[in-house]
Amino acid sequence: MHFAPFLLIAVCELILLFIGRRTPLPGWLHLGVLVTVTAVLLFVAARAWKRQLRVQEGLKRELEEMRLEAVKSARRYKSLLEGAGNAIFIFSADTGLLEEENRVGRELLGFSKEELDSIQARDLLHPDEHERFRCFLYQVKRNGRGELDSVRIRKKNGTFFLAEINARLIDLGDEQVAHCLMRDITKKRRTEKEIWQRNRELSILNDILTGMNHSADLEQEQQRTLWEIMELFDAGGGTMHLYRGDQGSARLCASCHVSAELEQRLSQSLAQDPERFLKVKRLKAPQMKELGAAAEGWQCLTSVPISAQEHLVGVMHLMHRDPCRYSAEEIRFLESVGKQMGNIIEKGRLFAELNWKSGELLRSHRLLEKSSHNLSVSEIRLKQNLALVEQASLEQNRLDRMKNQFLGMVSHEFNTPLTSIISGVEHLLQNGWHSEQEARSVLELVRDGGLRLKGLVADLLKLIKVEARRGALETSAVHLRHFLDELAAQLQPQLEERGQRVTLAGLEELPFFDADRNYLERVFGELLQNAIRFSPHKGEILVTGRVVDRPALLERRETLERFNPEFLRRCGERCYLEVEVRDNGIGIPPEEQQGIFGIFYEVGEIRHHSSGMSREQGRGAGLGLAMVKGMVEAHGGMVWVESAGGSSFFLVLPLEQEAIQPALF
Repeated sequence: MHFAPFLLIAVCELILLFIGRRTPLPGWLHLGVLVTVTAVLLFVAARAWKRQLRVQEGLKRELEEMRLEAVKSARRYKSLLEGAGNAIFIFSADTGLLEEENRVGRELLGFSKEELDSIQARDLLHPDEHERFRCFLYQVKRNGRGELDSVRIRKKNGTFFLAEINARLIDLGDEQVAHCLMRDITKKRRTEKEIWQRNRELSILNDILTGMNHSADLEQEQQRTLWEIMELFDAGGGTMHLYRGDQGSARLCASCHVSAELEQRLSQSLAQDPERFLKVKRLKAPQMKELGAAAEGWQCLTSVPISAQEHLVGVMHLMHRDPCRYSAEEIRFLESVGKQMGNIIEKGRLFAELNWKSGELLRSHRLLEKSSHNLSVSEIRLKQNLALVEQASLEQNRLDRMKNQFLGMVSHEFNTPLTSIISGVEHLLQNGWHSEQEARSVLELVRDGGLRLKGLVADLLKLIKVEARRGALETSAVHLRHFLDELAAQLQPQLEERGQRVTLAGLEELPFFDADRNYLERVFGELLQNAIRFSPHKGEILVTGRVVDRPALLERRETLERFNPEFLRRCGERCYLEVEVRDNGIGIPPEEQQGIFGIFYEVGEIRHHSSGMSREQGRGAGLGLAMVKGMVEAHGGMVWVESAGGSSFFLVLPLEQEAIQPALF
């Protein structure tokens, strides 16, 4: 800051001197200007020198850092190069000289680093690969990358291996280098070749098995199989012989490029000693001479056994003009082919034998079937005749019982009214009549006996018609409560005579149903008459009803099947009206419950019968309940009885109008 005035003056003087307008200054001032200028120049020079020193130090530090980074990069590059898992080679893209390689590459080739430094890249290749390598370098330079597959590389010991090379072009400014990754693919190619060979073998084996299994011409398939095996193993000729069962001789079934003389000698050799051919083997020179194969130019002959379950079926021979030796895998394949072919051939033999035996069995079976059919027809006819005889016998027994019961009933039931008629007429004929009142009494007795006979005859005719299922039902809509009210009114005199009453319970809500009113009148009339007859004085007869479906009927299966085994099978899913007529009389023993619905069952001992309606334990003619059963079944229903402290007669009648039926209760 103190030199500012002098510096200003010095600058002005310098300007004046520069423009040529020099003005003399005082001496002291001139000296001061010079001193000031000199000091300023020295100061500026010192500052510039210090700044230069700082710049030089910064440059030195930067150079050192760059050197250290370069060393680190080189070390990193070297570690990456040496630590890589693949062989890496770097050579000039222009000259082809090998410039650098890693440890894996040296170990792969077997050379040392010093030996590789003087080797060109093309010297590591087989001579036949030089042209491919030149084209490869051109591709890398043009595209920046390239691949070379299945190239033969030479090792230090002179052997070659197959390699795969992937290269990438790197531009270093002053030169271009190719960075190459090399992989040994010898084992890979060998494995691929083995897989291809196995696949081919399996494909051929599959074709053989398929053809021999499905072809109708087995000999043609055998010839084709021999061709395929020969092609697979590059054989010049071959034969296939099969043994003829237990005869021990071998029959030629396929041959290719083999003379007839050699075929015959092979057949003879197989017949003489079959045990020699149980395994795949190569015939030795003495055996070749014995067969005369060597004289025909064959240098190698291999026998392959064709076997099934350790049993020799045949032998296949493969012949070569040049010496050859099969690998273990090839021998195993040939053994597998022989076993599969043997199984198929043996299966074919067994199948043919089975067909022949099946034909014989079929013929025998047809004869047996014919005889069996005749016997079956005779047996069926015999069974039918026996069934007819048995049915006739049962019917005869039933008719005999009915006849005896009928005769007993007629002898008693007809005898009583006939006695009344005859005795009354004889009385009139012999004694005449003294008064009109006496004559009227006799004639009324005769009339009652005739009416009784007429009723019995009508019942018999009605029962016969019901049993024969003749006569169509004349159905109409019926409501059970209204119907029974009318019927109970008709029976009221008898009920009053015995002091009994009929109670109708739970019938109001029952639906209408279609039925024959005449039939129902006889059914319920007979049931109510029986209840009146067998109930004590002042007893009660209870009539109830309800709607039931199939599940409700199935709950009483055991009872229903006792009285009608077929009813549950044919009743279907319809609903039924179930009616119960219960009395408190003497009841019915269990052993007689099923029989009371049979015709004339109640005949029993004649002395128990009575034509009257007021006997407590009297029995009728045995027609009433039989007609009840027939009339109910004519409607599609059934009837049965249960007895415990009295008798309960049940009957079910189908309800046709299912859509308007009330809910079950």
